[in-house]
Amino acid sequence: MTTLTLLTLAIIAYGVLRRDGYPRALALGGATPAGAALVVGSVAVPTFYAVALGAAVAVVLGVVGGGPFRRTPRRPLPPGVGLLVLFASWGVLVTLLAPLLFDGQPVVLPSGPGAQIQAGALTSSNIAQTIYLVVGICVVVLIARSRSAGPELVGLAAGLVVVLSLWRYGNVEAGLPFPEKVFDNAPFFHYIETAPGGVQRFRGVLSEPSALAGSCLVAICYLVPRSAQIGGWRRWAALMLATAAGYLGVISTSTGFLVAAVVVMMVAIATFLLGFLARRTSVSGVATVVAAGMVVLALWLVPIVAGFVEAEVGDKVGSASYDERSGADLASYDTFLDTFGLGVGLGANRASSFLAGLLSTVGIVGALLLVGAIAELVRRSWPVREYRPVVWALVALLTLKVIAGPDLSDPSGVFWIALGLLSRAALIAERGWTDVPAGRVVAATGRGAGG
Repeated sequence: MTTLTLLTLAIIAYGVLRRDGYPRALALGGATPAGAALVVGSVAVPTFYAVALGAAVAVVLGVVGGGPFRRTPRRPLPPGVGLLVLFASWGVLVTLLAPLLFDGQPVVLPSGPGAQIQAGALTSSNIAQTIYLVVGICVVVLIARSRSAGPELVGLAAGLVVVLSLWRYGNVEAGLPFPEKVFDNAPFFHYIETAPGGVQRFRGVLSEPSALAGSCLVAICYLVPRSAQIGGWRRWAALMLATAAGYLGVISTSTGFLVAAVVVMMVAIATFLLGFLARRTSVSGVATVVAAGMVVLALWLVPIVAGFVEAEVGDKVGSASYDERSGADLASYDTFLDTFGLGVGLGANRASSFLAGLLSTVGIVGALLLVGAIAELVRRSWPVREYRPVVWALVALLTLKVIAGPDLSDPSGVFWIALGLLSRAALIAERGWTDVPAGRVVAATGRGAGG
């Protein structure tokens, strides 16, 4: 047991006892990405996945037609889940076959150089990553089928991380009471709060400053577009929280935060221009004036920001950590080529970035299946405007992963929650006004209340 065990059990109980409350319980479980609900041997189970086990039970009981969560006949899989199931099946197949086909193949593992896969030997990492993947897909199914699930789940998961980190910042800077090592108690994480040379950095309740920066960027990319859909005090609260997330992201001094923010901004501008030119995006007079002012301001700011980002990236490229990370990625690409594009299996190799990690573990087929599932969900959910902030949160998360985030088993749960919400949005787009929770009016065209 850990200090978060009782809290996790309370969250699970809340999800079980409250009608349609489990999606919210999943979001609450994702609020402590560096927290362990349980430690089993050398594996610390993140709080999100501990809560997500309940979702797996609910989905299984739903399949067999019984249980305390839902008593319904078997239903077809939600949009995108079919490809995710194929992805998981392929990943398990590769995990079982790769050691037999490529016995002795060198891999990159935290244990150090010289690691190899061995025929007939499944490691704890293989088993853990397979379980996390299956449980994550069950989360997607549960959320897609839940009438209580809405885009606010991403805001709850990502926003609470910002709130808890802001609370700890108040403790560091002003001495506010804070329960140290409660929300970030995973025993096998390497907690980093300094840069080379002993310069102090802030990590919030995450394992390292870059993880805090990533969570803050995801929160910003959700909260800013979401604030345009809600009104009153909730809009101001969302904007204030986005501002706080921006401040924490800056003081984390993470280069990845800057690079990912620029990439997401470029994607957003390109998406807006394509929609405007195709006459699918309407712009009000006020928005036109604001946009014109931003263009003028950008003419002055872009050279300054570009120079700053270039300097930061230059410093990062010349650092020892960059050499180490790029070395892990290069070795992972070599593993991908050495296995003829098959990969070495889930949890058998740890790269430094998502693409290298994906190709080296599940190969080209697995990578295409996952990319296909994500692309399908984004395409089919895009007509439902209320869920577009979820898309932007997912874009930010994937951008961060491509830069420096190798894990498919996202401990915050935002990845799986977002995919589940987009699957639900795809169902809403197909059914028009049907099966929409009371109090949340959304049409497939997006002309609803939006909040």
